[in-house]
Order: sequence, then structure tokens, then C-alpha cells
Amino acid sequence: MNSLTASSKIFFVLILVFFTSACSSLTRKIKLVDSSASLAFFEVEEEEWKTIFPREISKLTINNKNFVQLTNVLKTIQYKRGVLAYEDWEVLVPDAYLSEIQKFSEKIITNQEPKVYLCIFKVDDILSPNVKILKTSFYILSTDEGLVILFHEMNTNISFQTQYSFEDWVIFHPSEIRPIYRPELWLRDKQNTSMYKDKAAVKNAIYGNVVVFNIPELLSNPPLFRYPKEDEIVVPTEQWKSVPEKLKALEEMRKNKLITDEEYNLKKKELLKEF
Repeated sequence: MNSLTASSKIFFVLILVFFTSACSSLTRKIKLVDSSASLAFFEVEEEEWKTIFPREISKLTINNKNFVQLTNVLKTIQYKRGVLAYEDWEVLVPDAYLSEIQKFSEKIITNQEPKVYLCIFKVDDILSPNVKILKTSFYILSTDEGLVILFHEMNTNISFQTQYSFEDWVIFHPSEIRPIYRPELWLRDKQNTSMYKDKAAVKNAIYGNVVVFNIPELLSNPPLFRYPKEDEIVVPTEQWKSVPEKLKALEEMRKNKLITDEEYNLKKKELLKEF
């Protein structure tokens, strides 16, 4: 009995050490610097953001100079509310949060060492305000010329089994920022903003989750104010050299839900006739 108790103690100590080590590693990469009841800001270490941002963006030189433009850019970003209705949009960041974000931005400008920041905010579910939230998280990178806002989550629905605490809703698991092939955001500023498009990619890679403000080398030409609808996508068939390449691209379009299974099967039959 004593042997079993000793083994149990050793096991729980090892679990505690592992958990503490994991939390410590995460703390080193992102550090809480400001918060309120529904908003939290973190500093993100260079070793973290340079590995998860798109390659071209990870090479930018950061500078806090344009952080004050953050609220102006956020005001112009709208989110697709309905799943089926394409034109049903609303402001992604609630107006009530913009003043807090502005205060944080003004404070950041005075920092001697420029940093990339992570903002997380929640909106309580009207019917279950204590156990359900909509969570949004995004990185902010400021340069001499403008801003890049990279969304990790957008209105993600999260449920808790019991009444949640601050530590529950701000929990964050970093992951690589990849292109989102869905029309979730609409940019209302037609002058200085665009969704990011990877010009170096073999095929067009539009990031429907990355917004660029006033950085000429990153702005798309022409600008992209929302991810295009299916009937607006022009497939560069003249650049394809063979039927297998066409089939591969067709499969990719189906995987990204740009075409339906029925459209995919119909077009596949047409392509196979070319052999």
C-alpha cells in the first residue's frame, strides 16, 4: 500500500512538472500586458510570430509608429453574419471595445522596443451569457508605413460546462496563419486596405483572414476587399499544361468548397474526355 502511494505521488509530481513546463514555454512566447473584462492584449515574442506568419510578412521590420491607426482599420472590417446569406454583414469588433483598443494603442507608441501584439476579445451569448461566448483573436504588426492584422479566430463559438473565468476565455493555442478560402470578411476602406495575397505562391493564395493597411509592397493589385464569390473566380486555364494539372486544381477547388461535388464530377468528366 505504501509503495503504491509513493508511486502515485511520483506520478502526480511528474504531471505537475510537465504542466508547469508547458505553461512556462507558452508564457515565454506570449505575455499578458493589458486586459479588461472582455479584452486582453499580449506581447508576442519574435521567435513565435516569425514562424507562424506568412513568409513575406514575417520579414517585415516592425515599428510601433502606426499602431494608432488600429481602431480606424478595425472600424472598416465587417464579418459575414449569416451562413447562407452572402450580403449579410456586421462590424467584427463591437464599437464598445474600440475605445479600449485606442487607449492601448496610444500607450504602445511610447514603448522603446517594438513588438507584435495579440488581441483577444469575447462577446457573450445573449441566451447563455455565463457559459457561451463568441471569441475573436488577431495579431497586430505595425511598420513604418502601416499595419498588418492577422486573424486567428473570428467569432468562434465556445461553450463552457460551468461559468467561465478570465483564464478560461483567454486561453490561446498559437498555430500557423494559413489562407482562409471563405468570404468571411468585407473591408469597407477602398483606399488603403486589402486582403493579403501571396505573390510568391505558385497558385494564387488569398488570405481571407489577413488585412493589410497602407503597406505598398503587401497590398494586392487590384486590392481585394473580400474573398471573391464562386462566379467571380477566374481560373487561369491557359497556364495549365496538362489534364492531370487541371484535375489536381479541380480537386483543390472542391476541397476549399469553391465548387460543389456535383460541379466537380461534371467538370471531371469533361476533362477525362480530353485524353
